[in-house]
Amino acid sequence: MKKLILIQNDYPGTGKSTLALCLHRYLQQYGVTHQLLTLSEEDCGTQMGATALDASSLTPRSFLAHVDASPLTILDVSTGLGEFFNKFYQGCEMDQIFQSAGVALSVVLPVTVDRESFDSVTDAAEVFSDNAEYLIAHLVTSCYDEDDKVWDSSYAARVMDMFEAVELHIPEISFQNELSTEHLSLDEALQIEDAEERLGKEYTKWHRRVMGQVDSARQYLFGDAFRPTMAPKPQTAAKAPRKARAKLAA
Repeated sequence: MKKLILIQNDYPGTGKSTLALCLHRYLQQYGVTHQLLTLSEEDCGTQMGATALDASSLTPRSFLAHVDASPLTILDVSTGLGEFFNKFYQGCEMDQIFQSAGVALSVVLPVTVDRESFDSVTDAAEVFSDNAEYLIAHLVTSCYDEDDKVWDSSYAARVMDMFEAVELHIPEISFQNELSTEHLSLDEALQIEDAEERLGKEYTKWHRRVMGQVDSARQYLFGDAFRPTMAPKPQTAAKAPRKARAKLAA
C-alpha cells in the first residue's frame, strides 16, 4: 500500500516546510524511495528538493498520478491552501479514490503555542475523520511543559485524543546567528551535506533531536512504505562554525 503524508496548517509560522524537509532528510539517510511535493499557488516558488503542484490546475486524476509515482509521498500544503485542499478532498471524494487506489493517508498538523494554530487541527478532523491517521508536531517555542499546558487544555487536543494521534516535539532553533553568518535559511541548511560543519554543534544537537523524534514515530508515519536501502552514516562531533568569508571587492 502506498503512503501519503499530508502536512498542512493555514496558520503561518508553524514550521510546515521545515517539518517536510526533516522527514525528507530522514528518509534520504536510509535511502528510502519517496518524493516531496509542495502544493502552491501558480508561479509561486517552492523549497529545494520539492516538486511543485499548481493548486489552480489540480484534479483528482493528476493528483493521484503524482501520488502513484512513488511508494511514499510527502505533501507540504502551503499556508493559505489548507482550506482549498480540504474542499478538494471532500468535493472530489478523495477518500474513496485513495481507498480504491490503495493509498493510506497520514495527516501531520504542525502547531505552535498560539491557540489560533489549533483551528486547522479541528478542521482536519472534520474533513478526514476516520480515513486518516493523525500526528501533531509541536513547534516548541519555550519549554515542553509550558507548550504542553496550552495544547492539553484545548478542544483540539481532546479531538486528537479520540483519533489516538501521535505527538512530536520539534525543538526550538538556537543557531540563528550561525545561519545568518553562512547566509543560509534553515530549509537550505537541511539540504546541504556539510551543514553540521558549517553551522556547528547547536545545529548538530538540534538535527539529532529532530531525527530522534521522527525515528520514534517511524512506523506510524511511514508504515510499510519505509523500505530502507542503506544505514545512515554515523554522525561525528561538529566542528566550530566557519567564519564568514570576507566579500571580495568588485
